[in-house]
Amino acid sequence: MKDWKHINFEQRKVISSGISHNYKLKEIADTLGLNPTNISKEVKRNRKEIKNGTEKTSCKKTIRWHHVCSSCTKYYNNCPYIKYKYDASWAQNQADYKLISSRKGLDLSEDEMKELDKPI
Repeated sequence: MKDWKHINFEQRKVISSGISHNYKLKEIADTLGLNPTNISKEVKRNRKEIKNGTEKTSCKKTIRWHHVCSSCTKYYNNCPYIKYKYDASWAQNQADYKLISSRKGLDLSEDEMKELDKPI
């Protein structure tokens, strides 16, 4: 039995808004009716790296929830670490691309397919 669902654009906007308002993971999950783990993985998977820090490492705060810097107090105050941002529209574009590209299949002609089948 699967316990996850695809997250749509409206839900991603709620997640983004919740992060910017510094809501807890459980509060956002209850609002959306989703598992908190799914939301946490969604944010971590679809965060955007912003390379304007002097350090080449990530901040230790990004290991745990929120996984992004938008709720951090040092975000706008010259934090030296690599910054991360969760953008709902960017995350939706990434999800659409992955969904479409995974369903395309191989683009091979009959001759190319026969060549690949020969060793088998």
